[in-house]
Parts: sequence; structure tokens; C-alpha cells
Amino acid sequence: MLHTIFVEPLVFLMTYSNDLFTVLHVPDSWGWAIILVTIILRLITLPLTFSSMKSMRRMQQLQPEIEKLKKKFGKDQQKMMQAQQELYKQAGVNPLGGCLPMLVQWPILFGFYYAVRDLATGGLLTQVGWWFIPDLSFPRIGGGLKWLYPFPPSIPGGWSAAWPYLIMPVLLVVSQILLQWMTTNTGQQSSQNKMMNQMMWLMSLMFAYFTLTWPSALSLYWVTSNFLGIGQQYFVNKATEQMGSLVVANAAASNVSAPSAPTPPSPPPKQIKKKVKGTPKRK
Repeated sequence: MLHTIFVEPLVFLMTYSNDLFTVLHVPDSWGWAIILVTIILRLITLPLTFSSMKSMRRMQQLQPEIEKLKKKFGKDQQKMMQAQQELYKQAGVNPLGGCLPMLVQWPILFGFYYAVRDLATGGLLTQVGWWFIPDLSFPRIGGGLKWLYPFPPSIPGGWSAAWPYLIMPVLLVVSQILLQWMTTNTGQQSSQNKMMNQMMWLMSLMFAYFTLTWPSALSLYWVTSNFLGIGQQYFVNKATEQMGSLVVANAAASNVSAPSAPTPPSPPPKQIKKKVKGTPKRK
């Protein structure tokens, strides 16, 4: 069922786009077909992506206020969570909104993986190049890094034949780091931003390994999607720059705090009875 929902439509779109470019006598038609389908998918998910990017950006802008709440409430996690939820409510931010781009992109990525696998095993991408990539079906699925290691590369031609397939991993790492930096960099240092930057480097290296073991057709989709995402994030950052400063100012001015238990009324002051001195006796 998942193959029918995610894979077959992508295979159809890429095949149809390739036929269109072939009729128009466009060279490297399969590569341009992959790029065209990537653009179409980005346009389809554009409203959701913009909304999610804005939510994630505002979350990053609120990090200094969250750090203040952590210092204020210390180890009282319950009050901390209540104050944090109230802060998000005052700022109009959905904490789960920033997760939606990943939830959308990963099914598409895996759908592209299986679509490219079907096209490659069917021989449609074999010995089909695009620009500087000689073969969009290389590296072979399941081959791992055997084509590259041990050095020099074992493929015919050695380094001269291997270098085109090393460009896409480099482009992927650069575009991934730039996209994550544009997402998390707000000019403010926080513990969460530092942690996300560390994760950004680790994930970029992991993605680079994937592109060295997957067919170049999939890497072409991934890099194209990243650069389109960079353009989208640029406009989101510009749109939320002034709004974000206003959101932070309002959140700080509201002085949000967790609701505390009502203070019991103080007992009425005790009335002090003064001793009335008696009338002195007459002699």
C-alpha cells in the first residue's frame, strides 16, 4: 500500500517528465525530470512548509525567554512547563509546528529512494547522465562504499572517474549546514541552539555517507530540495525578523509565570487589652 501511495506516483511523474523533456529535445532529460518533480513537490508542500518554518523560527527567537524561566523556576518542572506553555500561548507559537517539515520530507525522501531503485533496476537510469554526473544509477544500491574504498577507487578510471560522484555529497553537506544554520541562527546564544548546532554537524556527516552509498539520482533530488529550502527559509527569516522581535518583546513584557497556590489570608491582629489603672484610694 505504501508503495502505491508514495512510490508509484513518483515513478509516474519522473517518467512523464522525462518523456516531455525528450519530446522537447532537452539533453540529460532524466536529470531535469528529477529536478522538475522536486520543484513540484516543494510547491505542493509550500503552505505547510512556510507555516512550519515560521513556527520553528519563532521558537528559536523565544529561547532567551525560556532560559529566563529555567533560572526562575529551577528544579520545579511542573511550574516550568506551565510557564513555558503560557509563554508559547502569549507568543502564538505551536511547539510542535517546527516538526512538520521533517514529517513531510522523510516520507518523500524514502519514496524517492524506492522510486529511483525501481527505475535503476529497470535499466532506465543505467548509463544515463546529467551535467557532470556520468551515471545517475551509480553508486549501485547495496554496494556500500566498495566502489570508493580502499583507495584508490576500484571503479574503472580511478579518481578521474570517481570525482563526479564526490561532488554531490559535498553539495549536500554544504546545503544541509547552511539550511540548518538559517533555521536556528537568531543571533542569540542558548543551550538549545548549541545542542542543535552539534546535531547539525553529526546529521550532515551521516547524510554525506548516505549520498556515497545511494544512486546519484537520489542525491540530485536531495541537493535540489535543500537549495529550494534555503530560498524558502530566506524569505521566512525576512518575514519573521520584525515580527519575531515584537513577539519576544511582548512575551518579555507579559512577565509570564506559572500559577501559584493562593496565599492563605493572614489572621486578624490580636487586640491588646490595656490595663486600666484604678482610681487611687483617698486617705
